[in-house]
Amino acid sequence: EERQEDETETESEGEEETETTISEEDAAIFAEGDVIAIVEIESIGIRYPVVEGCSSSNLNKAIGHMSETAMVGSAGNCVLCGHNGSRYGEFFTKLNQVEIGDVVTLLDVDRELHSYEVKETFVVGPYDNSIKTQSDTEELTLFTCTERGSKRFVVKCVPAGEEGAYGE
Repeated sequence: EERQEDETETESEGEEETETTISEEDAAIFAEGDVIAIVEIESIGIRYPVVEGCSSSNLNKAIGHMSETAMVGSAGNCVLCGHNGSRYGEFFTKLNQVEIGDVVTLLDVDRELHSYEVKETFVVGPYDNSIKTQSDTEELTLFTCTERGSKRFVVKCVPAGEEGAYGE
């Protein structure tokens, strides 16, 4: 029986090692309750909490996850939207400065870090729903308003290091 207890301890120690350690700041962000992830694009200084849904009240405090799209880290197209500057914060104001190959990370509530590479950027009309199209492949789409709100600036990302990523 003692031997079984030792094995259990070893297993739980192993599990702790695989968990990503997060900062006190990140822990405080997740403690707010409705935060499902933290998005970061270090190359352009973007780092904001992500909440479920893209209502005006949500977008005034965070980046929104479009509810009808794939969840963070799941198969399908996970779509995040953010204001292009507002009185509440910068949010995706600098999104148009992102470059092909830049890394976008999402830390989810389970403390799993998902890394993506920017594959392409483009502009669409405000009612172009093609950016929400779902597939079996994991991808990340970010978008914000551009041209005084008349268009949408879109950033398409693929999981880092996977086939189809920039440079492969």
